[in-house]
Amino acid sequence: MHEMLYDTHCHLNHPQFEADLDRVLARMRDEGVGRCLVAGYDSPSSLIAAELSSMHEDVYAAAGVHPHDADSFSEDVERSLLSLLEHPKVVAVGEIGLDFHYNYSDQKKQFAALEAQLRIAQLTNKPVIFHCREAYEPLLEVLERAAPIHGVMHCWAGDKDQARKALDMGLYLGFGGMITFKNASEICDIVAMVPVDSLLLETDAPYLAPTPHRGKRNEPAYVRLVAERVAQIKRMTLEEVMMRTWENGMTLFHGN
Repeated sequence: MHEMLYDTHCHLNHPQFEADLDRVLARMRDEGVGRCLVAGYDSPSSLIAAELSSMHEDVYAAAGVHPHDADSFSEDVERSLLSLLEHPKVVAVGEIGLDFHYNYSDQKKQFAALEAQLRIAQLTNKPVIFHCREAYEPLLEVLERAAPIHGVMHCWAGDKDQARKALDMGLYLGFGGMITFKNASEICDIVAMVPVDSLLLETDAPYLAPTPHRGKRNEPAYVRLVAERVAQIKRMTLEEVMMRTWENGMTLFHGN
Protein backbone atom coordinates (compact mmCIF):
# COMPACT_ATOMS: atom_id res chain seq x y z
CA MET A 1 0.00 0.00 0.00
CA HIS A 2 1.19 3.51 -0.83
CA GLU A 3 1.76 5.27 2.48
CA MET A 4 2.92 8.78 1.77
CA LEU A 5 1.60 12.15 2.81
CA TYR A 6 1.15 15.20 0.58
CA ASP A 7 1.30 18.64 2.22
CA THR A 8 -0.67 20.45 -0.47
CA HIS A 9 -0.14 23.94 0.96
CA CYS A 10 2.89 25.37 2.69
CA HIS A 11 5.07 28.46 2.46
CA LEU A 12 8.68 27.27 2.48
CA ASN A 13 9.20 30.50 0.49
CA HIS A 14 8.59 32.43 3.75
CA PRO A 15 11.60 34.18 5.38
CA GLN A 16 11.04 32.07 8.54
CA PHE A 17 12.52 29.07 6.68
CA GLU A 18 15.64 30.76 5.26
CA ALA A 19 18.00 29.65 8.02
CA ASP A 20 17.14 25.94 8.28
CA LEU A 21 15.24 24.83 5.17
CA ASP A 22 17.37 21.69 4.71
CA ARG A 23 16.54 20.53 8.24
CA VAL A 24 12.85 21.30 7.70
CA LEU A 25 12.87 19.20 4.51
CA ALA A 26 14.73 16.36 6.27
CA ARG A 27 12.09 16.27 9.02
CA MET A 28 9.36 16.32 6.38
CA ARG A 29 10.85 13.25 4.67
CA ASP A 30 11.35 11.47 8.01
CA GLU A 31 7.61 11.80 8.68
CA GLY A 32 6.72 10.15 5.37
CA VAL A 33 5.73 13.35 3.58
CA GLY A 34 6.53 12.45 -0.02
CA ARG A 35 5.61 15.77 -1.58
CA CYS A 36 4.84 19.35 -0.64
CA LEU A 37 3.39 22.23 -2.63
CA VAL A 38 4.77 25.71 -1.93
CA ALA A 39 2.14 28.38 -2.63
CA GLY A 40 3.09 31.85 -3.83
CA TYR A 41 1.41 34.90 -2.34
CA ASP A 42 2.93 37.65 -4.52
CA SER A 43 5.29 37.87 -7.48
CA PRO A 44 8.61 37.47 -5.55
CA SER A 45 7.36 34.59 -3.36
CA SER A 46 6.01 32.79 -6.45
CA LEU A 47 9.45 33.03 -8.04
CA ILE A 48 11.08 31.62 -4.87
CA ALA A 49 8.52 28.78 -4.83
CA ALA A 50 9.46 27.90 -8.43
CA GLU A 51 13.18 28.03 -7.58
CA LEU A 52 12.67 25.71 -4.57
CA SER A 53 10.81 23.26 -6.80
CA SER A 54 13.78 23.23 -9.21
CA MET A 55 16.19 22.45 -6.35
CA HIS A 56 14.23 19.69 -4.58
CA GLU A 57 12.62 16.71 -6.27
CA ASP A 58 9.74 16.44 -3.76
CA VAL A 59 8.85 20.17 -3.78
CA TYR A 60 6.29 21.60 -6.20
CA ALA A 61 5.07 25.17 -6.56
CA ALA A 62 2.08 27.41 -7.23
CA ALA A 63 2.28 30.99 -8.52
CA GLY A 64 -0.24 33.67 -7.62
CA VAL A 65 -1.07 36.91 -5.84
CA HIS A 66 -2.88 36.65 -2.48
CA PRO A 67 -5.80 39.03 -1.84
CA HIS A 68 -3.66 40.84 0.78
CA ASP A 69 -1.38 41.85 -2.10
CA ALA A 70 -4.06 42.50 -4.72
CA ASP A 71 -3.01 46.19 -4.76
CA SER A 72 0.31 45.03 -6.27
CA PHE A 73 -1.37 43.20 -9.17
CA SER A 74 -0.41 44.70 -12.53
CA GLU A 75 0.22 43.75 -16.16
CA ASP A 76 3.88 43.15 -15.28
CA VAL A 77 2.89 40.81 -12.45
CA GLU A 78 0.47 39.02 -14.79
CA ARG A 79 3.27 38.51 -17.33
CA SER A 80 5.62 37.15 -14.66
CA LEU A 81 2.94 34.70 -13.41
CA LEU A 82 2.29 33.47 -16.97
CA SER A 83 6.00 32.91 -17.43
CA LEU A 84 6.34 31.06 -14.09
CA LEU A 85 3.39 28.83 -14.99
CA GLU A 86 5.42 27.47 -17.92
CA HIS A 87 7.84 25.93 -15.38
CA PRO A 88 7.22 22.15 -15.33
CA LYS A 89 6.96 22.05 -11.52
CA VAL A 90 4.70 25.07 -11.09
CA VAL A 91 1.50 23.06 -11.04
CA ALA A 92 -1.18 25.54 -9.90
CA VAL A 93 -2.29 29.17 -9.75
CA GLY A 94 -2.34 30.33 -6.15
CA GLU A 95 -2.95 31.30 -3.63
CA ILE A 96 -5.62 33.69 -4.83
CA GLY A 97 -9.03 34.73 -3.53
CA LEU A 98 -10.78 37.21 -1.26
CA ASP A 99 -10.03 38.32 2.30
CA PHE A 100 -12.60 40.65 3.86
CA HIS A 101 -11.26 40.09 7.38
CA TYR A 102 -8.15 42.24 7.03
CA ASN A 103 -9.00 44.16 3.85
CA TYR A 104 -5.28 44.90 3.37
CA SER A 105 -6.21 45.51 -0.28
CA ASP A 106 -9.26 47.38 -1.52
CA GLN A 107 -12.14 44.95 -2.17
CA LYS A 108 -12.55 46.11 -5.79
CA LYS A 109 -8.88 45.38 -6.40
CA GLN A 110 -9.26 41.97 -4.74
CA PHE A 111 -12.06 41.08 -7.18
CA ALA A 112 -10.03 42.38 -10.14
CA ALA A 113 -6.90 40.38 -9.18
CA LEU A 114 -9.02 37.27 -8.56
CA GLU A 115 -10.78 37.46 -11.93
CA ALA A 116 -7.54 38.18 -13.81
CA GLN A 117 -5.91 35.15 -12.20
CA LEU A 118 -8.91 32.93 -12.92
CA ARG A 119 -8.41 33.86 -16.58
CA ILE A 120 -4.72 32.93 -16.25
CA ALA A 121 -5.73 29.55 -14.80
CA GLN A 122 -8.09 28.90 -17.70
CA LEU A 123 -5.49 30.03 -20.24
CA THR A 124 -2.78 27.77 -18.77
CA ASN A 125 -5.19 24.93 -17.86
CA LYS A 126 -3.93 24.86 -14.25
CA PRO A 127 -5.87 24.12 -11.06
CA VAL A 128 -6.37 26.95 -8.55
CA ILE A 129 -5.62 27.28 -4.83
CA PHE A 130 -8.15 29.61 -3.19
CA HIS A 131 -7.71 31.66 -0.02
CA CYS A 132 -10.95 32.85 1.57
CA ARG A 133 -11.59 34.68 4.80
CA GLU A 134 -14.98 36.16 5.71
CA ALA A 135 -15.82 36.27 2.00
CA TYR A 136 -17.24 32.82 1.22
CA GLU A 137 -20.51 33.96 -0.40
CA PRO A 138 -18.91 36.52 -2.76
CA LEU A 139 -16.10 34.09 -3.67
CA LEU A 140 -18.51 31.22 -4.37
CA GLU A 141 -20.57 33.56 -6.58
CA VAL A 142 -17.49 34.47 -8.64
CA LEU A 143 -16.60 30.78 -8.97
CA GLU A 144 -20.12 29.80 -10.01
CA ARG A 145 -19.92 32.37 -12.82
CA ALA A 146 -16.46 31.11 -13.86
CA ALA A 147 -17.31 27.38 -13.71
CA PRO A 148 -15.97 24.85 -14.39
CA ILE A 149 -13.08 25.50 -11.99
CA HIS A 150 -10.61 22.87 -10.83
CA GLY A 151 -9.09 23.68 -7.50
CA VAL A 152 -9.07 23.62 -3.73
CA MET A 153 -10.51 25.91 -1.09
CA HIS A 154 -7.46 26.03 1.14
CA CYS A 155 -7.75 26.16 4.94
CA TRP A 156 -11.52 25.70 4.88
CA ALA A 157 -13.34 27.82 7.49
CA GLY A 158 -16.77 28.31 5.93
CA ASP A 159 -20.03 26.74 7.11
CA LYS A 160 -21.69 23.49 6.01
CA ASP A 161 -23.91 25.05 3.33
CA GLN A 162 -20.95 26.84 1.81
CA ALA A 163 -18.95 23.59 1.93
CA ARG A 164 -21.75 21.81 0.05
CA LYS A 165 -21.76 24.57 -2.60
CA ALA A 166 -17.99 24.25 -3.07
CA LEU A 167 -18.23 20.45 -3.27
CA ASP A 168 -21.09 20.70 -5.80
CA MET A 169 -18.75 22.75 -8.00
CA GLY A 170 -16.24 19.91 -7.86
CA LEU A 171 -13.77 21.77 -5.64
CA TYR A 172 -11.59 20.06 -3.05
CA LEU A 173 -11.50 21.35 0.54
CA GLY A 174 -8.12 21.66 2.28
CA PHE A 175 -7.79 21.14 6.04
CA GLY A 176 -4.81 21.82 8.27
CA GLY A 177 -3.79 22.35 11.89
CA MET A 178 -7.03 24.10 12.85
CA ILE A 179 -8.85 20.75 13.02
CA THR A 180 -6.59 19.72 15.93
CA PHE A 181 -7.52 22.75 18.07
CA LYS A 182 -9.73 22.28 21.15
CA ASN A 183 -12.43 24.70 19.95
CA ALA A 184 -12.66 23.18 16.45
CA SER A 185 -15.92 21.19 16.73
CA GLU A 186 -17.63 23.09 13.89
CA ILE A 187 -14.81 22.56 11.40
CA CYS A 188 -14.46 18.90 12.50
CA ASP A 189 -18.17 18.41 11.68
CA ILE A 190 -17.38 19.62 8.17
CA VAL A 191 -14.42 17.20 7.90
CA ALA A 192 -16.84 14.43 8.87
CA MET A 193 -19.26 15.52 6.13
CA VAL A 194 -16.78 16.02 3.27
CA PRO A 195 -16.28 12.87 1.16
CA VAL A 196 -12.71 11.62 1.53
CA ASP A 197 -12.34 11.89 -2.28
CA SER A 198 -12.74 15.69 -1.97
CA LEU A 199 -10.33 16.25 0.92
CA LEU A 200 -6.74 17.52 0.90
CA LEU A 201 -4.25 17.74 3.78
CA GLU A 202 -2.12 20.83 4.30
CA THR A 203 -0.11 22.69 6.91
CA ASP A 204 -0.05 26.34 5.71
CA ALA A 205 3.42 26.37 7.31
CA PRO A 206 4.74 28.53 8.96
CA TYR A 207 1.19 29.41 10.15
CA LEU A 208 -1.46 27.47 12.12
CA ALA A 209 0.71 24.75 13.66
CA PRO A 210 -1.35 21.81 14.92
CA THR A 211 -1.64 20.81 18.57
CA PRO A 212 0.77 20.15 20.39
CA HIS A 213 2.89 22.71 18.46
CA ARG A 214 0.22 25.43 18.46
CA GLY A 215 1.70 28.92 18.60
CA LYS A 216 5.09 27.75 17.27
CA ARG A 217 6.35 27.73 13.69
CA ASN A 218 4.50 25.16 11.60
CA GLU A 219 6.30 22.93 9.08
CA PRO A 220 5.38 20.24 6.51
CA ALA A 221 6.37 17.35 8.83
CA TYR A 222 3.34 18.21 10.97
CA VAL A 223 0.89 17.29 8.20
CA ARG A 224 0.99 13.80 9.75
CA LEU A 225 -0.82 15.22 12.83
CA VAL A 226 -3.54 16.58 10.53
CA ALA A 227 -3.87 13.16 8.85
CA GLU A 228 -4.17 11.48 12.27
CA ARG A 229 -6.99 13.85 13.27
CA VAL A 230 -8.83 13.27 9.97
CA ALA A 231 -8.56 9.51 10.55
CA GLN A 232 -10.12 9.91 14.04
CA ILE A 233 -12.95 12.12 12.78
CA LYS A 234 -13.77 9.92 9.79
CA ARG A 235 -13.18 6.62 11.64
CA MET A 236 -10.69 5.53 9.01
CA THR A 237 -7.20 4.10 9.37
CA LEU A 238 -4.31 6.55 9.10
CA GLU A 239 -2.99 4.52 6.14
CA GLU A 240 -6.27 4.90 4.28
CA VAL A 241 -6.38 8.66 4.90
CA MET A 242 -2.79 8.96 3.67
CA MET A 243 -3.47 6.93 0.54
CA ARG A 244 -6.73 8.64 -0.40
CA THR A 245 -5.50 12.21 0.21
CA TRP A 246 -2.27 11.45 -1.68
CA GLU A 247 -4.37 10.28 -4.64
CA ASN A 248 -6.49 13.45 -4.42
CA GLY A 249 -3.39 15.67 -4.50
CA MET A 250 -1.97 13.75 -7.44
CA THR A 251 -5.29 13.99 -9.33
CA LEU A 252 -5.75 17.73 -8.78
CA PHE A 253 -2.18 18.97 -9.18
CA HIS A 254 -0.48 16.39 -11.39
CA GLY A 255 -3.34 15.06 -13.50
CA ASN A 256 -2.64 11.47 -12.35
